[in-house]
Amino acid sequence: MTDSMPSRLSRPVVIGLVGGIASGKSYVGGLLEKLGAQRIDADRLGHDVLMEKEVRDRLTQIWGPNILTEQGEVDRTKVGKLVFGNSFNASAQRTQLEAIVLPRIRSLAFERIAAVRSLPETPLAIVIDAPLLIEAGWEPMCDFILFIDSPDEERIQRAAARGWTESHFAAREASQISLDEKRSRATHFLDNRRQANITQQVNHFWNELERRVLKK
Repeated sequence: MTDSMPSRLSRPVVIGLVGGIASGKSYVGGLLEKLGAQRIDADRLGHDVLMEKEVRDRLTQIWGPNILTEQGEVDRTKVGKLVFGNSFNASAQRTQLEAIVLPRIRSLAFERIAAVRSLPETPLAIVIDAPLLIEAGWEPMCDFILFIDSPDEERIQRAAARGWTESHFAAREASQISLDEKRSRATHFLDNRRQANITQQVNHFWNELERRVLKK
């Protein structure tokens, strides 16, 4: 893990998490949350956005009512099958989806950050857990970008435990910017191989953050 923090920081610091699929971003986000950070889960925000009538109506205009569940909600699994893959058609449909939902998710994230900053006692940090953090243009709102590094074979095994096939994993990975690009944007790196102590690394980062932010 690099040590590139400025000598003085103000709270709350905003931390973005990046890495490959199933690299452990949400796990690291949970560790930081336990240490006292306020966590913003972009996937949860995405669920909320898909519940909005305006968004639902726009998506059904594109793909028809078959993408809805019996309860009239957007079926994420059905939409996922349409937009993830290496074909031009999947890529074009994913672009359509992102144009509709990402700006709204970003707006909600800004609202959450503003709400946290307005608290009488703010947390030390806000953590943004967003699979498409860089693609969605969230990078400028972050003071730090943590890249969670994990070997491909371990990530594939974790994805399989979620019920993903290797082809599903590959399609999702191909839909994101490259790992090399994510690494190049990071300010800090966490090693999440099985033999690495990720908790210890997160604690070290947090302790250093406390030292810099709370410095008198």
